Amino acid sequence: MPDHFLTLIPVCIQIAVLTVLLPLSMRLIRESDRAIHAVFLTFILSLWLLTDLYWVIYEFMRPDSRMPFAANEIGEAAVFLLDGAMLASLVCGWKGARIQTVSALAFAVCNVALWVAWSGEWVDDLFIGAAYAGFLYQVVRALTFHHALKPWEWVALGAGCALLILGQALTFFAPEGAKAGLDTGCSVLLALGTVCWAVKAIFARRRNAESVTLLCLVFALIAWVVTAKYMSADAWYAVFMVCETLCMPMLYGAVRKVVAA
Repeated sequence: MPDHFLTLIPVCIQIAVLTVLLPLSMRLIRESDRAIHAVFLTFILSLWLLTDLYWVIYEFMRPDSRMPFAANEIGEAAVFLLDGAMLASLVCGWKGARIQTVSALAFAVCNVALWVAWSGEWVDDLFIGAAYAGFLYQVVRALTFHHALKPWEWVALGAGCALLILGQALTFFAPEGAKAGLDTGCSVLLALGTVCWAVKAIFARRRNAESVTLLCLVFALIAWVVTAKYMSADAWYAVFMVCETLCMPMLYGAVRKVVAA
């Protein structure tokens, strides 16, 4: 299958899922008497859908050219900002967890540096990177505030993030044979992290955990999957795009539970 279709098919699937979820989120606004989290969700899904549509249309119009800094990247940054705003509403101005938040920002900065090194596109990478860093900051604040992770899980998360950055950075200096192994190792680590976050969110729902804790875990899963998608290419990118799509019904369900509570 050509690389063009390998990416296009998952995006079209995501558009279909968003097309179903968006009316449901709009109905949730009416049912909840305009609850703020339902409003946030509707804006997030709307921007997500418009961003995907813009990307698909551009691909059909100019299939052989790389998309420059454009409206879809502004949309991605807006989604990150709205995600962060919803998470900020869950912690009521709390300013603790300095170690975790500083680590999250450092991880975001390292990611942005890798994006720039891969693409050479300073403006759009820094623009999206700022919004992405804000999103990660809010994810970590919410996880800490609601005690969603145990101490050993924080240690494991930090170790995994450090290994990812180290592995990706070494690909710039390693010989070709070793570079392929490092890329594969990082992709496998990203996939394992996705499974771990998904299992934790699913078990939290089955154990009837607090609705806000479940929402924090779903956002953490989304943050990890988005990071994995940005660190990947070709088949792995398509895999994480599908994982991102699967997160969307989970996000809707978590927000619905928060609104009901």
